[in-house]
Amino acid sequence: MPSALDRLLGQTLESMIREKLGQKTCEKIEVRLRQRYNLDLAASISDFYTLDATLREFFSSGADAIEEDFANNLISINTSTKGRRWILIENSELAELILSTYGDKDKRIILEVAFTNPSVILDILEATRIPKSTGYRLINQLVENGLLTEQGYAESSDGKKVNKYTALFERIKIEIDTSGLIFTSGIPLPSFPVVEVLLKENILNESQIIRVLLREKKLSPTNVKP
Repeated sequence: MPSALDRLLGQTLESMIREKLGQKTCEKIEVRLRQRYNLDLAASISDFYTLDATLREFFSSGADAIEEDFANNLISINTSTKGRRWILIENSELAELILSTYGDKDKRIILEVAFTNPSVILDILEATRIPKSTGYRLINQLVENGLLTEQGYAESSDGKKVNKYTALFERIKIEIDTSGLIFTSGIPLPSFPVVEVLLKENILNESQIIRVLLREKKLSPTNVKP
């Protein structure tokens, strides 16, 4: 099962790969993925080591430049003076997903409650006082998008293990540069917000996508910030 961070990054990464490599190349890669791993392109992104190996089979050392291009257009990693790694969202669609999620009052409350106290779904819904039908739908969306992730278990009354959930992000920083304005129909709008997120190290280290890109030093955390 892919990590929550890989689920979040994978949606955007698949679109980037298909756009940058083109339909014919992606079809050839998918044929090879099915032959060797019984995976299509989307599934291989969730198991990123298989895609990395296949790209190297097709492009040899040129895979480094391809993956670096993906990395530069997806995220970058900055390391604070305290050693914490912040992820800067470079992709506008990914940033918009995060912004729209936290702009939704009910989703934001669910994430805040789950981060403060990782809990089973029923306890989250009870704490947020969101109706169950709405709450289950929102939680499923958050899990599918990777913004809510499993963390440990609780034991139910009949002795079964039930997943507990927590928010993917520990902190979010949003900056809007109002000095550069975009005009739409004569109405000035701020340029696209800068979104940075902080994750717990164990969640960051679970991501195959991050591990591969860090291994190749394409996302080397060299930028130091307070």
